[in-house]
Amino acid sequence: MTEEFVTLETAKLLKEKGFKEDVFTFYEVDCVEGDMILSETYDESENFNEKNDCLSAPTQSLAQKWLRETKNIHICVYNCACGYGYEISKADNGTHMASSVYKGTNDGEEWDSYEEALEAGLQEALKLI
Repeated sequence: MTEEFVTLETAKLLKEKGFKEDVFTFYEVDCVEGDMILSETYDESENFNEKNDCLSAPTQSLAQKWLRETKNIHICVYNCACGYGYEISKADNGTHMASSVYKGTNDGEEWDSYEEALEAGLQEALKLI
């Protein structure tokens, strides 16, 4: 069992929306191919979003908590017969903002894992900001 880090796409959205938390993992530009690769530092955590060639890569749970505590957005992942989905609401009063109905990648239009649904929910929530 391992912690899941946000994908590159989610890391880009987090940086765009103001994520400034210190983390140990980040995406950095691979000078050989120009691609972004996930890296980890063991020295100390820092805000990698301050650098031009890096993107902070928090765990999915830290990104979820950041949205809840700084943007008042709560993501609830649920399971059903078709797989996993998400609901997005305002954290302080539960007002519905979005849901994953018929947006998933499996045959039931949900996701096959909790983590896949959470990642999709994170991206959707960030686009709402």
